[in-house]
Amino acid sequence: MTCELLVGSQEFWESAARDIASARRRVLIQAMTFEGDSAGLGVSRAIAQAAATDRRILVDDYSRNVINDTILALPGRSAAVRAEAQATLAMFAELVRGGTGVRITNPVGGHPLRYPLRNHKKLLVMDDIVHIGGINFSDHNFEWHDLMLRIEDPAIAEFLVADFDRDWAGKPAGASATFGAIELITLDGSTNEARMAPLLALVAGARRSVEMISAYPTMPFVGAMAAAARTGAKVDVYTPAPNNKPIIRDYLTGVAEGAGIALRLLPEMTHAKAIVIDGETLVLGSSNFNFASYRTSNDIVAICRDPVLIGQFETRLLGPMRAGAVLAEKSATPRWRQLRGRWSLELADAALARLRHGPVRAIDWPV
Repeated sequence: MTCELLVGSQEFWESAARDIASARRRVLIQAMTFEGDSAGLGVSRAIAQAAATDRRILVDDYSRNVINDTILALPGRSAAVRAEAQATLAMFAELVRGGTGVRITNPVGGHPLRYPLRNHKKLLVMDDIVHIGGINFSDHNFEWHDLMLRIEDPAIAEFLVADFDRDWAGKPAGASATFGAIELITLDGSTNEARMAPLLALVAGARRSVEMISAYPTMPFVGAMAAAARTGAKVDVYTPAPNNKPIIRDYLTGVAEGAGIALRLLPEMTHAKAIVIDGETLVLGSSNFNFASYRTSNDIVAICRDPVLIGQFETRLLGPMRAGAVLAEKSATPRWRQLRGRWSLELADAALARLRHGPVRAIDWPV
């Protein structure tokens, strides 16, 4: 097994494009956001030109409903957003005509309550090489600070291909397996709470330290970090000050101090999701460590205990964040915003806990 940490969209895409071009058996791509802009069209062209006999894409229905963080159904959408939405539809239609299979995961199907129930996975499989992490295929996602993990290993590839195929068939099922120093967990959106329980216990049981990077951490992960802090672990959360969902930053500002968490604000938007526990365990993948991932999202989580990989992560991501972050001042966020954030997220969590995925979990891309 070989592992490589890819930091930033340019480093990731240069690596992934080479892997796509060299693949001969399969190119399987899964993302929540895949838009018909410069970044998305570049990925689309690489897939269309691949020599692999099996070329398939799973794109979440999110990309038919949200473009550039803008909900299309709301009034007053700009001409640029509407044009990009049409370009996205045309991009996938062209891929289908060219022989690439395209399916939509978790279709909303005219039921607004299904909108929050997303397939949040980011996965690329090229023969025996996989990429997992947080990067979606759109210009604004490519602009954000983020990471992917490249793994070359036949057994891991087969495990994730099996997960892809279950999603493709509209029959997602959670699974977990250990491959040497890496444990993989796939979440199906229905059995997440049970599969997340060991990870929450791992965080809560930290002996010395927990360092989390995420733009969107919420309950129950904040509770697990608070449990670690109560037993003496040093707990730090690194989250962006310019958050595209500022209500979560407001929530964190209000709860961190009372939970024993040092909230550290980063000067740029980061979409990376990772936890380092006691300097010995690295958790990364597509999970935002929030209530949606705990309740209903489809996600991929990797728990890594490879000292070399953890060292790379600390050098390339955590070290610069430690140096560049500033400690959040609770008083800098008005109390009413802190309370609004907490109450809003608790209400959303309670609502999501009651939602269930419908029987249709994947459909063909309409052409």
